[in-house]
Amino acid sequence: MKQLRDERIEALALGITERLAGRSDIRLADRARAVHAVSARLRSAFQAGQDLDRAVRERIRSLSRQVPEGSREWDMLYRQYSEELSRRR
Repeated sequence: MKQLRDERIEALALGITERLAGRSDIRLADRARAVHAVSARLRSAFQAGQDLDRAVRERIRSLSRQVPEGSREWDMLYRQYSEELSRRR
């Protein structure tokens, strides 16, 4: 999983906050705080995704037989283990 730089996360958070501020049914008292809160949530979500990816890859590596990454079997195992670990968390 590709890791996003802080600048990109901040840009995403700013874009999300601006879209929210443009809505008539949402009122933001402090945009800077809103951007900070959104960027913190994005970082947390991306970190959780990276942790899940790492755990799934480790589980595939720990199999008794070698499964080449990118193969059909590897993709199926990745999807299966990813779903299992996501449900547990």
